[in-house]
Amino acid sequence: MLQGAGLLFYNAFDPAGLVSLDKPPLAFWIQTVFAAALGYGTWAIHLPQALAGTASVAVLYFLLRKPFGRSVALIAAFLMALSPIAVAVDRSNNTDAWLVLFLLIAAGLALRGRGLSLVFAMVALGFAFNVKMLAALVCGPALLAGWWLSSPLDWPRRLGWMVAGGFALAVVSLSWAVIFDLTPERLRPQAGSSKSGSMLELIVGHNGIERFVRDRRPQAPATTQAPHALAYDAAPVGPLRLATPMLAGQFAWALPFAVLGTILAWRRRRAAVALWAGWALTYGIVYSAAGGIFHIYYLVTLAPPLAALAAIGGVELWRRGAVPLALGVAATALWQAYVTGGTLGWTATWTGFPAVALFAAAAAAWRDRRLTALIGVVALLLLPTAWALSPIFSPGNLILPSASLPRWLGMDDGRGPILSRTHRSQGDDPKLLAFLEAQRGTAKFLAATSNALLASPLIIRSGEPVLAFGGYLGNDSIMSLDAFAERVKRGEVRYVLLSPRRRPAAFDAWVRARGRPVDPALWRSLPTEPRRAISLYDLAPRPTNR
Repeated sequence: MLQGAGLLFYNAFDPAGLVSLDKPPLAFWIQTVFAAALGYGTWAIHLPQALAGTASVAVLYFLLRKPFGRSVALIAAFLMALSPIAVAVDRSNNTDAWLVLFLLIAAGLALRGRGLSLVFAMVALGFAFNVKMLAALVCGPALLAGWWLSSPLDWPRRLGWMVAGGFALAVVSLSWAVIFDLTPERLRPQAGSSKSGSMLELIVGHNGIERFVRDRRPQAPATTQAPHALAYDAAPVGPLRLATPMLAGQFAWALPFAVLGTILAWRRRRAAVALWAGWALTYGIVYSAAGGIFHIYYLVTLAPPLAALAAIGGVELWRRGAVPLALGVAATALWQAYVTGGTLGWTATWTGFPAVALFAAAAAAWRDRRLTALIGVVALLLLPTAWALSPIFSPGNLILPSASLPRWLGMDDGRGPILSRTHRSQGDDPKLLAFLEAQRGTAKFLAATSNALLASPLIIRSGEPVLAFGGYLGNDSIMSLDAFAERVKRGEVRYVLLSPRRRPAAFDAWVRARGRPVDPALWRSLPTEPRRAISLYDLAPRPTNR
């Protein structure tokens, strides 16, 4: 994107502009601005998400200070900052940190209750759409409920402003995608992870149906090795999915307080509670029912409403005296014991912290609420704090961020090696890059690869175009074999890297039939496992004997 205005606007993956990223461009534009100002590098790419996460904590504080008071606002901001999945996402180049920030801005605008504020809230929601597409719109009903209950307008004017807000949302959300699709295909990249190269199809298909609609096709029989080969979290679909200990440990350490906050504050602050509870409920329903692609970092969208409601619940219980507060602490202690036992084992010493909180609640229930708060609440904060620190000291897979205290402690968290650690791409080999640069000749492309994962390190280290024939994972061909063969014939492509995953199969077969394998001793310096070993083929015309 730093190499041209067209590459920036169309969210291009490669310097040749053949394929786009399979996400909207807004967060990547922000990263590009930082890279332009600070120079391309790890710091420049990660700083925007760190700032977005920090800003989200501040916005949550200001949203709660006026309706609920400074105590609730401070506690909610503290819980948001300690949310394990938020820490993991904010420390990565994952764009969900910006999704959360735009949703919080939209929430603040909706709660103002005025007609124009709804329009601006829908504009902010449209920005969120251009960070993560349909994942942003899940929050729409909650924003509308909060606005409706806080608005003093009569019914006709409310309906009129809702129409205006819907129009603003549609324009802001779809404008870039429509411009993308209306641009002739020869002048723009193909939409990554789409079948037809269309951005609108990507919205509905890969980033819609494939993620949130349950796949009911017959599945192959499971094997003992299957869970360890998955690149997504396979928690069973159903109403209790988010109660799975590994998932709950990402965001829900104070869940009982959040439930109590929803109940106890409903009459006094109906609009705000409706927004936060609706936000949590809608995302909870979607994630529980999503039978397609599901990653644990999606749960970061649940961190703000859970933090807000838990803070409300804690202060409401404090106001009601020692016994209600003790009951809230006890319920949360039992919940944390369940999460801890399910992830670390029931004999782990970490279960001692919720046990301390439980005993403190029992001892202080009829005496002093200050003792309950001092001992019980502090004990309940230790486990989420440890989980929040885990992405710092044991980050796991940086592409799919998550928190995991078991992983930090060296235990098996049941998510398999793909999700529990980062695997260096076999294309990230300095000897390979040196070989390709030396032997490239007049070819337009440094190399061609079967997928973007092999191409990306070569592009990053050289800045030169690499043709990722199969798109991101090799599932979507960005051009036909005939078109690729024509590029080879014109001398634009000489070397091809193939992944052992055999995707796309037709492309692999074509290259193997027409190319010559290059001796790995000439270009490979990294140790490799046989099942992950890549191959390099030379497609230069074979010399003829005379």
